[in-house]
Amino acid sequence: MAEESTARRRELGSELRVLRKRRNMSGHELGRRLEWAPSNISRLETGVRPLPVTDVATFLGSCGATLQEQKRLLKLATTTDDHYWVRPYFDQLADPLKSVIIQENLAESIIVFEPGRIPGLQQTETYMRTVFEWAGLHTRDRIDLLVKARLDRQNVLDRTNPPRCSFFIHERALRSMIGGAQVMHEQLVHLVLASNLRYCRIRVVPESAHTMRMLDNSFNILEYADHPATVYVDTYAAGFFIDDRAGVEAHYVLGAQLEQNALTEADSRQWLSQLASEYDRMEE
Repeated sequence: MAEESTARRRELGSELRVLRKRRNMSGHELGRRLEWAPSNISRLETGVRPLPVTDVATFLGSCGATLQEQKRLLKLATTTDDHYWVRPYFDQLADPLKSVIIQENLAESIIVFEPGRIPGLQQTETYMRTVFEWAGLHTRDRIDLLVKARLDRQNVLDRTNPPRCSFFIHERALRSMIGGAQVMHEQLVHLVLASNLRYCRIRVVPESAHTMRMLDNSFNILEYADHPATVYVDTYAAGFFIDDRAGVEAHYVLGAQLEQNALTEADSRQWLSQLASEYDRMEE
């Protein structure tokens, strides 16, 4: 049954679980109310059981979902699973960042490659704010909301048992001057500190790694204890999840190449420390 799970179904199940808990109902209580077996509730909420629209509608009604929640989640329930699930940034009913947060909180481990900027889970507040400002797409109020959402996303790393994270960051992302020397110095110090955490591996991909120069798109491989791995790719217009096994395996091949070409954790920490010092001297 685990092979049937997809990012879309896991997100829908997670959203349903939140609604049930908001009503202070246990799975057994909701099962009795709907005359469903408690195991069906559990399988529905974990994304293992298929999600017929009628069951989702019944679940939503029993949990007192608002009209907006019903509209959003029923659309999610009726989306076809073709193993490539797009979450457009310009759809009012879709929230790609929320989708990523749900998957990251369910994940047991996360592998991240970023060729052009610091990974979102490791960005400082000043760095991320500058990135949004330079994009020129949002008002200041909207940027405040986006920054808060990204900071909330980082809460997954503050859990008692956070996912194991491997961050592969290309040298050009680390040398790209976002917001000036002070911003970069603070960001590099943050990465050095994070590299000492037991659950966090930070590996620098040097410019000298010629085979990695053509790899210009970021990706996240999210691994779960009870579900197949999923790949998340972020683009300018949309984020999308890849559940297709061939697509996921292709990204594991890239991950293996990154393991071979990146600096070791110790060398990466030293490299980051040296670059932080360079940015610090630029401030003087």
